[in-house]
Amino acid sequence: MKRNVNSKIFLILAAAGGLSGCGTYVPDIQEFWGTPEDATFKVNKIAGQVVCELRRAVQEVYSENEHNPVVLVPPPGQKAPPHRTLKWLDSWKVQVNLKLNIIEDTNLTPGVSLNTVYPSYVTAFPGKPSITTPQSYSTGFGATFTDTATRTDQLNMFFSVAELKTAPVGKDPHCIPNKPANADLFVQSDLKLYDWLHAAILPYDTYIVNYASNNTPQNTIIHDIKFEIVSDGSVDPTWKLVHISANTSPNLLSLGRDRSQELIITFAPGQGGGAKALSPAAQSSLNAIETGSAVQNNLRR
Repeated sequence: MKRNVNSKIFLILAAAGGLSGCGTYVPDIQEFWGTPEDATFKVNKIAGQVVCELRRAVQEVYSENEHNPVVLVPPPGQKAPPHRTLKWLDSWKVQVNLKLNIIEDTNLTPGVSLNTVYPSYVTAFPGKPSITTPQSYSTGFGATFTDTATRTDQLNMFFSVAELKTAPVGKDPHCIPNKPANADLFVQSDLKLYDWLHAAILPYDTYIVNYASNNTPQNTIIHDIKFEIVSDGSVDPTWKLVHISANTSPNLLSLGRDRSQELIITFAPGQGGGAKALSPAAQSSLNAIETGSAVQNNLRR
């Protein structure tokens, strides 16, 4: 009888291991209710929104600098410094890095206990009620199966400020799609590109920094934003019989999906001429941000 029970336990754990192994596959960009075509729409809408907002941000700061410049109030007896134009920005380059990261986890932790019931023991006390104590013996068996699949997709785009300055933007004042992409949990929202570019240029307008100086190739304006959504679910059935208890672990089956989108936009001088590359100093700053993001993602797992 005991041999038959042990054989059943082995079959249960082996089946659980096979079930866990079936979960190893490349995660989809779209959610489970979507289709592969939805992934195409999602990436296209995100890229379109980024480029649209980038063009609008560049064109708005140029327009403000020309038609509504910052005017400094001079100290008494002194002349106001001349208005600073953005001609230096025409030669700058823009590197856009869009990273889509998806992590899916499957955890299976089956547990079985064999119970042996013994007669209850009765303890008698003179002149007092007796106490009955149940007696049993239990042997537990457990296993853990874990699958983790990670998918990272990256889209890099390179522009010159000069082409962003003259490119058409469109009629949508916010560059936000009318409706989010199918099978996508990420909210389509204002990426605040103009807010940051406007704020970053203000120290130049007020003579605090000099982005136009060719002697400081380290000059860089970087905008880094990240969206993340994490969802988890679990199944916890429990059976407790006289001679056997099943699923004694906290979670029999748990599933998790971690989705993140990171957008890094770098404004910086180019390497010179018509080369489509950032200056070495700016590229080093961008590499440092990407390395830090990768380390943070690994520590979070």
